[in-house]
Amino acid sequence: MDEPACPGCRDLLQRVAELEAQVVALTRRLDESVRAGKRQAAPFRKGPPKPDPQAPGRKSGDAHGTHGHRPPPLPEQVAECHEAHLPDACPHCRGRLVETGTADPFQTDIPRTPLIRAFRIHIGHCEACGKRTQGRHPLQTSDALGAAASQIGPDAQAAAAVLHTQMGLSHGKAASVFQALFGIKLTRGGQRSDRSAGRDADGAGLPTDT
Repeated sequence: MDEPACPGCRDLLQRVAELEAQVVALTRRLDESVRAGKRQAAPFRKGPPKPDPQAPGRKSGDAHGTHGHRPPPLPEQVAECHEAHLPDACPHCRGRLVETGTADPFQTDIPRTPLIRAFRIHIGHCEACGKRTQGRHPLQTSDALGAAASQIGPDAQAAAAVLHTQMGLSHGKAASVFQALFGIKLTRGGQRSDRSAGRDADGAGLPTDT
């Protein structure tokens, strides 16, 4: 090979040769890594196989373990009892059915019919100062009378507060839940905390402005 004419060309040619050798070596290592990755198709083993492996799936009988079944309700907690009688004939072959026993499952549901309370508010005035006063029942959530006498009960207010503050529902969506599930028309004002919640709830007379 002819000697390079320029003074620094020999060093440059030597450097190029070294870089080409590095490229070849790196390419070879990359190919080996790719091939090794393709060979690793099966998962890593956790150790030698057991001599007596257990069958997969749930165990039967007592070995299955306990379940978190709910206990049956107390008799005084049962509000309804419905009979599910046998059909007149076998649904498979229309043969005669013979009753062999009964079972007693139970069901927990929420009431769909709203509970409507009526209050008779006693109204009077003080003989000394003439101020008007009306009674208040502990279950009342508002002192409003007349056209604004319709109010939302304490349990409904608490449920609306849970939907809004803990479940993140807007007042509009909480009202939609009440309308769809219970048929209760809930307004934004009905979802707010009662302004008179801090007053006495022992049924004592509460003063009101004349």
